[in-house]
Amino acid sequence: MGNTIEFPNQEEFYIQKATQCQKEDDLIGAIDWLEKGYIKIKSKQLLDKLWSLLCRSQDWNEIIWLVEEFELKDEKYLSAYLEALIHMNRFKEVEDYLKHSSYIEHSVISNLQLKMMNHKLKIEQEKVHQLQEIGDELQKKDKIFSIEEIHYMTQVLIDSTLPQKEFVIQLFLLHPKTPMFDKAILLDEWLDSGSLNAIQLLWNGEIKILDRKNIFPISKSTLYKEESVLLNELMNHFSMEEAMILTQKWMQDTIRLHPFQEEYITSFEEWMNYFSGREDLMESLFYDDSTFLKQYEDFQIYISQ
Repeated sequence: MGNTIEFPNQEEFYIQKATQCQKEDDLIGAIDWLEKGYIKIKSKQLLDKLWSLLCRSQDWNEIIWLVEEFELKDEKYLSAYLEALIHMNRFKEVEDYLKHSSYIEHSVISNLQLKMMNHKLKIEQEKVHQLQEIGDELQKKDKIFSIEEIHYMTQVLIDSTLPQKEFVIQLFLLHPKTPMFDKAILLDEWLDSGSLNAIQLLWNGEIKILDRKNIFPISKSTLYKEESVLLNELMNHFSMEEAMILTQKWMQDTIRLHPFQEEYITSFEEWMNYFSGREDLMESLFYDDSTFLKQYEDFQIYISQ
């Protein structure tokens, strides 16, 4: 008779697969095999090997998932789990857990609190650096920004809670190459979170000084309409496609014109009658700022006749 071939049991199979991946410097593959094995057979040996690799790779998302999914309660799991939450900026959860936990030693709690403080400080420093970089770029008056750069700057400024952001918003509003739409969004943000009584805005080549007491958020404008309400209103007069384009144009244009909407648009009915008949309606959604303002100058001539 021939030699008997011994097949590894299930646990050994997954360990061998993971070991082979490690030999090939494929840490992700090794973690994947051990994770599959543990999900299937809940072996302590598989869990120990998996946990070791996750901690070594500092795969914070996977550590969080593993502890939560399988309700791992031992202190070694919980302390690494809380550290993972810190690295994912989930500070409130860590603070709540430490406040009510009776499973973790005081020395471990102190260590986690120190790590959380250091991580918060690091994030704060990174955010300050972000604002400094954006501010430096906005002081280059000839700088032309890509759509991605504009989106990035706008989002950082909206998300920021640092006092320096007001200065950077001011630079954005005065830059000759930043789009009207994003200026309007950040003007709204300044109204909500800023502390200065007035701010300057470069508008159509002219610097306007805007007093906080005299301007309102976009949503408080007399011309503001809820998108769904506007679409339903327009569908009473136009096809679905036309109504959707007109809705998009109204929402977009009233933001781009902020805070001077009422200087350009006196009534929605006049606006609808004029723009619904234009052949360039779809194209006008993508006009640059100068062409956009020119169409509203033409609109004003039309309504004055």
